[in-house]
Amino acid sequence: MKKFYLLLLCACFTLTLIAQPTLQYPQNAPQIGDVTEINFVATNGLSTGATGPDVNWDYSELSTLYGGQITAIDPAQAPAGNEFPSANVALNMGDTIFTYVLTNTEGYYYLGSQSTTGTFPSLLIYSDSRTFLKFPFTYQDTYFDTYKGVVTTSMADVIVTAESEMEADAYGTLILPNGTYTNVLRTLTVDTEIDSVFVGGFYVKDFNIVRSQYSWFAANSKSPLFSIEILENTYYGVTDTVAYYSSVVTAISDHPDEIVSRLRVFPNPAISHLNIHLDQFYRNANLLISDIYGRAVEEVEVSSDKIQINTSSYASGLYLVTLKENNRIIDQKKFEVGR
Repeated sequence: MKKFYLLLLCACFTLTLIAQPTLQYPQNAPQIGDVTEINFVATNGLSTGATGPDVNWDYSELSTLYGGQITAIDPAQAPAGNEFPSANVALNMGDTIFTYVLTNTEGYYYLGSQSTTGTFPSLLIYSDSRTFLKFPFTYQDTYFDTYKGVVTTSMADVIVTAESEMEADAYGTLILPNGTYTNVLRTLTVDTEIDSVFVGGFYVKDFNIVRSQYSWFAANSKSPLFSIEILENTYYGVTDTVAYYSSVVTAISDHPDEIVSRLRVFPNPAISHLNIHLDQFYRNANLLISDIYGRAVEEVEVSSDKIQINTSSYASGLYLVTLKENNRIIDQKKFEVGR
């Protein structure tokens, strides 16, 4: 009997270690000033992994193809911000792709996007928003959604209509090239989309698209730690897969005591200079100063644990200082330059 109770106690203890994470607002919603570094990876032979509770996903051997950075900015500062009056965040990737979103206690919604690069720049406006996440959302939760919109280019217009099914199909431990994450929730969203193409106002053809997106989230990640998107174009019989992982997802928090701080900045606001104090000396490290749009302003090699930056030539506004060691983000802090 004692052995039975001991086994029961061990089982209960184990269950407490295997938490079922819940996605919620604002922990899993982007906020202005957040910066996400992503690494796109090779997808040959890439598996989406198992479903269910307490899964161990090992993607430690992912091969990075190229990287990018996404900065959350004020929609009013984005090129088509006036087209999305209800957006409270715009996600800027490389100053060429902007995604306009609305986040609140009920969910995380795509309102549209804009591409300012390529042969045919485009603008997508959803008249019925597309749901990226519902809040709160936990293991075995499901959600059904519809969305519709219009893509406008100089050559054609595309009317988008779709149905979307979302479920949290697994949770467990995620192993990536940059580390191991426990208590991770995976969501699967399947969009069944019809894209109707019109040229000069005349209907041309429909493209049937099925998009399956697997996304892994930690309890406080503002965007997926890892994402696999499988896009099937049934018209052409073509399937494309895109995958990326976040090297670090760093949120600009109003509650700095909630995270371990590796750097301290003062005075804030800065006028003529900014002092940066690190918790230790980092070898092979540098400090990158960028503006709120993600544009690099200055980069300084770390030579000690105390550094001073001359800000007298900086324009007034918000900035971000990023500490990187061996190209890996260690910490970030937001500061303001005033006059």
